[in-house]
Amino acid sequence: MRAPKITITCDCGETHRVDYGDSYTCSCGRAWSTRSIPEEEYGQIRALDRRYRIAGYVGAAAFGALVLFFILTRPLELAFLAPLTMALWFGVIRPFARRRHWRQVQQLTRRWEIRPEAPE
Repeated sequence: MRAPKITITCDCGETHRVDYGDSYTCSCGRAWSTRSIPEEEYGQIRALDRRYRIAGYVGAAAFGALVLFFILTRPLELAFLAPLTMALWFGVIRPFARRRHWRQVQQLTRRWEIRPEAPE
């Protein structure tokens, strides 16, 4: 799995997504570096992101196995079960998981303050 990118918003308003440890020079001339972010804190973000993605893959696999089971054993019940489970997933479970993930990421990144580097 790829590492999550870090969003840098310049004082001029331009936004750019950068990999951890990379530098970026804005069109206005300011240079930004993500090397000031502590490695252990970014590692926590990576682990959190990995758990979030794996949970999504497991949920999709479980739904696929459930659909396959009903296709093979009770195909008529699938007509009622599939819309119900998809509504539950997209209406309740997924929004809850996304809000929780967003809050955890915000908690970990709250202390980060990246300042532009001094011009050379």
